[in-house]
Order: sequence, then structure tokens, then C-alpha cells
Amino acid sequence: MKCNSLNRSFILLVMVFCALNLFAQKSGGERHSFGSQSVIINDNWFYLEKDSEQIPTETDESYQQISLPHTWNAQDVLETKDYRRAGSWYRKYLTFSESQLDQRQYLKFNAAGQQAKVYLNGEELIHHIGGYSAFTCELTDKLKSGKNKIDVWVSNADNQNIAPRSGDFNFYGGLYRSVELISSQKLTISKKYFASSGVRVWSEKVSADLADLHISARVDNGTNKRSKIEIFASVLDKMGHVVSSGKSKYKVSPGKTELVNVAMTNVAHPTLWSPENPELYQVKIEVHCKGQLLDEVVVNHGFRWYEFTADKGFFLNGKPYKLKGLNRHQDNYRQGNAVSLNHHLEDIKLMKELGVNWLRLAHYQQDDYVLQLCDEMGILVWEEIPYVNNTSFEPEFEQNLQSMMKDLINQHFNHSSIILWGMGNEVWMGDRGDGKANIYDIVKNLNDLVHSEDPVRKTVFVNGDNNRPIDYKVYEIPDVFGYNLYRGWYGTHHNTFTERVNELHAMMPNKPLIISEFGAGSDVRVHTENPLRQDFSIEYQNEFLESHLNQIDKMDWLCGVNWWSFADFGAAHRGDTKPHINQKGLVTFDRQKKDVFYLLKAKWSKEAVLYLETPTWQERGGDANKLYRVFSNMNEVELFHNGKSLGKQTKEFKWNVLLTKGVNSLKAIGRSGELLKEHGFELSYDNTISEYAIKASCESEENPATYVLDGKPETYWSAKGECFIQLDLKRIRLANGVKIQFRNLDKTSYKLKIKGSEDGENWKDLFSGVSNKNSQIESFIFTKQEEIQYLKIEGFGNNVNDMNSYCKIVPILSFEKREKNLYEKVGSGE
Repeated sequence: MKCNSLNRSFILLVMVFCALNLFAQKSGGERHSFGSQSVIINDNWFYLEKDSEQIPTETDESYQQISLPHTWNAQDVLETKDYRRAGSWYRKYLTFSESQLDQRQYLKFNAAGQQAKVYLNGEELIHHIGGYSAFTCELTDKLKSGKNKIDVWVSNADNQNIAPRSGDFNFYGGLYRSVELISSQKLTISKKYFASSGVRVWSEKVSADLADLHISARVDNGTNKRSKIEIFASVLDKMGHVVSSGKSKYKVSPGKTELVNVAMTNVAHPTLWSPENPELYQVKIEVHCKGQLLDEVVVNHGFRWYEFTADKGFFLNGKPYKLKGLNRHQDNYRQGNAVSLNHHLEDIKLMKELGVNWLRLAHYQQDDYVLQLCDEMGILVWEEIPYVNNTSFEPEFEQNLQSMMKDLINQHFNHSSIILWGMGNEVWMGDRGDGKANIYDIVKNLNDLVHSEDPVRKTVFVNGDNNRPIDYKVYEIPDVFGYNLYRGWYGTHHNTFTERVNELHAMMPNKPLIISEFGAGSDVRVHTENPLRQDFSIEYQNEFLESHLNQIDKMDWLCGVNWWSFADFGAAHRGDTKPHINQKGLVTFDRQKKDVFYLLKAKWSKEAVLYLETPTWQERGGDANKLYRVFSNMNEVELFHNGKSLGKQTKEFKWNVLLTKGVNSLKAIGRSGELLKEHGFELSYDNTISEYAIKASCESEENPATYVLDGKPETYWSAKGECFIQLDLKRIRLANGVKIQFRNLDKTSYKLKIKGSEDGENWKDLFSGVSNKNSQIESFIFTKQEEIQYLKIEGFGNNVNDMNSYCKIVPILSFEKREKNLYEKVGSGE
């Protein structure tokens, strides 16, 4: 055969494409390329929102012109729980010259939620199942010279055979990651094997003195002749010195793909990879034929070894190492999961700022760039497939799970940051009749698959706060077990956390344990001096985290923990203080830091931290004597109020501050040796400030609406004729009813309607009738608990005249939902 080397004309052609902006990347960061001949083609796509599996006959004018990444759910998930789950179509045109058709051409889709079919000039090339992994299809033999049409059907419609069937997160639809055009020689390192790089690099025996290295490559012969190839591999340290090398010769039959192993020399005294020192070596794998270079793949590799133990915790590079981490969903506010590479970069930078040393990518395969960042910046990773909650016992469901696992492992195998492959999260289970779970075989088969695919890494499976995986033997299957415990949020008190963890340890004494989720929700608008479970106050989230961290520090045997979650994320079914959002993040959905971010940073980071809580509480009322805290890991902190020192402290960092009416200035100054840091803010204080806002359609100067909130029994609001008075509860709350004190003269009964609203525009009727003339204070209990922010009382006079007179209006609120949604039941172990 004739073997062609990479030639200048081909490289020039790629450059021309880029210059013409045919294939331009619109991302905010950099990624390691799939190969030297890979180009991002995110521009000039067409989108048609049409729920049909037949290729649309519509012309391009009927489509919307877009750029990738793209999802059709960026907005509707913030507005309704019934967001669009259906199919849509994408279209793009690619032009190839005759000389380009001499090369092999591929399309790589880095994700499509939740399944996709790709057509070239009307012919189906591939049907990919799974919304989070990449897939590649070869175009070569079906291309024509000139213009070619690509049609892509993508659907996020519910399908009983595609995981996840359900989950406490959104299932976005669309081509929400980049698409790549890949060109190669006829003889190449495989581009099609599970959409991976075609190369594997791993170490099985690593120490500070010596490390082995294993390399394999899948060589794809697209010619019509048997080819003799040589594979050369070399390992370079950060100075560019070759520290290991190897080569292998092989004969590849025409039309075949062969797995070729390369014997490598050991690496002496390797610099070990860790989150504190993420040292990476560069591994180059080259394919040659008759002395000419045909293809090359470059992989970063970190030498490290680790161990999970049941009684002594986790070890990294031979030393005890507590895993302190987070969970992360990939979406962002008003973008859904169609985010830029820069979004991933900024997330990882924030995590490193916190002092995080490991990360659980929940609950699905995430962008390869995220793993690249973890390799380079130093974060250990647990990555998993989206087997969440529901199971379909149709054979196709399990087959798809296994396919997702193969995609995950093959596509991310070369990322040294990964130490765990996750097989499922809070999967519901029951007894199949022999004392084992009905999902036992599914999990066992996944576990066997992982160990057959990866000789080094460990497996993990996760459950909610119940004993079913212990009762039904599922905990015996994985190498490590994770438990999601929300003690103090969904149920009980956070001080029961230690007792529950120790109980689990006693029931699984030989199983390494991770607390895979613990967390509490918060809203930066919500503050209280008396924090309670599920009140969504910043203060309760701070209390919750601090209690858990103090308890975790005393459990040396525990392998690690993961706060839930790094950021608030989309969960359209939720109806909390911010509807359609899970609010348990350390940062908001749009990545604004909450107080709890600084609390955790002060505990985990080695960087000096000083933060005075809480600058978002800008207006204070009630008693003027307030408690203020500073989150800090510095040696000494001094607090100033209106320029006057309130003293220095070396621990706890809590001060009583007597606020004055009007504007108050607070400033904390921290000292550690020569290092000084300061943080402060201004706030206003007025002892008459109410917890709620009030307005009325009509009122008089003598009896304004504000009187119903002043706490004085002798004052009242009064208005004549048909009118309303409206309370703004300042956030969505759980309302069971409302208590009204009427100005009851001569046993007057009042005619009224009570309405509630989430947004102040759309109202629901909660009561219509008359008050009890024999009762001055009456409680109106709603037929069911309501999630509302606004409460409107429409008055129609009374049985004597047309006056409406109310002394006090007090909403009857709760922090506990009477009817828990599915995921609140899961979180509380039900």
C-alpha cells in the first residue's frame, strides 16, 4: 500500500476553513483537541422545534439560525414544572472538495439530550442513546463533493428504557455541547471506538520510587490492503525530558481495527500527582507506516495510587487523606446545560478557592473539559452514569445502562483525576423474593463491567437515608458505598448525623463509606434571628454546615464527604422560595457566593479567609442588640462598629453589637503575622421594620394599611366600599391560613374573599364568605397548604355598613410541608 504522511496541503486546508469561519469555535475556554485534525463546528446551525422523527421537509427559512451549544429548555424550566420534553431538529451544511474526500471524515457530538439520530444527505448514520456521553459517526463513504446536508433529531422525551427515568434535576434537550469535524488518514488511531481518543494510558503499580506504565491503541485500517505499522510512545516530564519510552510493531488487516499494546519502560522516582501538586506527564503515541507519521495522540498522565479502607479512611500516595468535596450539576441560570467552556473553568476555579480536593460529578457524565481541568488544577473525581431513582426491568434498559458505562469509562479513562466510577444514585429497590434487591443483578452486572473495563479504579453505589441496600445485600457489591444524609433538613435534627453515620458503619463494618450528599437550602433574600429547619434562611444553612463539619472532623475512619451542592441548579418540579430551583448551593444559580461559601472556605482552605456575615441582610428591625459572626481562619480578628472597636478575638469570632437607628457601619480586620485582611458593610436599623410589606387599594391618613402590622391592639386599617389589602411575605412561603383581627363593633360580621399568589399577578381563591360576628379574632384555614408570596384580602363591607376595618393580619405559616414531594420523601429516607 501507499502510506501518505500528514501533508502541508491538508493542514493549509484546515486553516482556510477556520479563516472562512466555516468551522469556528465559540467557547470561553480551551480544551485539549480530540486529535490534531479536529475542528469545532458550532456556528451556522439551523434549529426547528418540531416533534417528529421524520426528517423535516421544511426549508431553511422555517428554521431558526443558532450557534451551539444549544438547549430548548433554557427558559421554560424556570417557569413551569411541565417543561418541554419532546423532539426537535438541527440542520447544518458541510462542503467538501475532491481532495478532502481522500481523507476520512467524522462528526463527533459531545452530547445530545437524551437521544439522537444523525442523517447525512437523508441517510441515517447513527442512533445514539443517552443524554450525557459523546458519540461519533463516520461520514467518509457517504459524502459527496460539494455541499452535504446534516440533519440531527434530538429528543428529551420520557422513555422507559433510557436513564434517568426521574431525578431531582432537569433533563434538558438539545445539542448542548460542541460538535467536532474530525479528519484523518485512511490508516489512523480509531476515532469511532466509543467516541474515545482510541488510546489508553494507565499505571497499576505506583510508588515514590518506581511507576509502571501501560499503553494501548486501537488502530483502524481504512485501506484495502494489509498494513505494517509501528507505534512509538514516549513520556515527557514538565521539563520536556523523556522518562519512559516504548514501541510496538503490528500488521493490521484491511477494514479492521486492532488493539495494539505498547511495552513501556518503568518511570523511576516519578513526581506524584495530588490535588496539592497536580504534576502531569505528557504521553505521546504516534502511528508510523514505512517511516512516515500517520497519526498522533497526546495524553496527560499523573502518577498516583490510592486506597479506600473501611476503618482508617482514604489514603492517597500512601498517606491518610480526608476527601473534602462537593457535588456539581453542570447547568447555569438562563442557560440550562448549554454552557460555555469558560463556565466550567470558573466553576472549578471557585472550587479550588474553597479548598476542595475532590468532586462528585452528579449524576451523569460531564464535559471532557471538566475532567481536563481537574487533572490540571488538582481535584480528585467521582464520575457516574445517570441511573437515578426509577428502574425499568425491560432488557433494553439494562443494556442502555451498560452502554452508558462503557461510554463513560472509554471516553474519560485517561483522566488521572478520576478514582471512582459511580453506578447509581438513590435507586429505589425492593425484595425480589430471595432476600436480595430486585435491582441486585443490574448493579452486580454493572460492577463486573466496570472492573472488566478498568483494572485500577473502584466502584461506588449510593443510597438515601434508609437501610434497604443493607437489608437486600446491595451494599456488598461495590468497592465503596455512599450514603446521602440530610439530617436536619428533610427530617430529624442535624445533631443526629454522627449517630446515623456510626450506625451505618456498624452495619457495614468492612465497607469503605462516603457521605455522598449532605446539605440544606438557602435564599440570599431570607434572614432570621431564629433559624429553623427548611426556612431557607442564610442563617440556618450556616448553622447546618458548621454543625456537620464539626461532626465530620471527629470521624477519622470516614473516607470522605460531599456537600450538596456546589451551586443552586435547575429542578423544575420544585416550589421552594425560588420556584424551579434546588437552592442547596454554596453559590447561587448564577454563581454569586452565599455566606456558606466563606464558612466552608474558612474551614477547608489554606488561604487566609475573613468574612463578616451577612452583607445581604441590609435592613434590621426588632431588638437593637444583634449577634454578628466572622468566618475566618486567621490568628486574630477585631470588629469595629461605626468606627469603634468592639474588641479582638482569637477564636469563635462572635460579637454582640448594639445597633443604632439609621445607618450602621461594620468592619472586621483580621491579622495573621504581617498579613492583614478586612471585610465590612453598611446596614440600616429601625425597630419598626416589619417582616412583611403591606399595601391597600384605598386607605386614609388616619388608618393606613401599615397599622395591621404594627403590633398595637388599638390601631387598625379602615376603608370604605369594595377594596383590598395585600401582604407581601417577601418570599414564597408555606401558608396554612391567615388570622385576622377585625374591628368588631356591635358584633359585626365582615364579607371578604382571601386570595393567594406566587407572583402577585396570578391569583387563586382560598376563601370566600363572612366572618364570625361573635369572634373578634378569626383563623381562616385553607383547604390545603399553599406555596405563596402574596396574600390578598378583598373586603366588601359588613352587615351594618360598607366599611372594612381590620386591626391585625397574621399569616399562619409553616416550615414543614404537609405533602412532601417525591424528592423530599427520598431525602428523608421514606
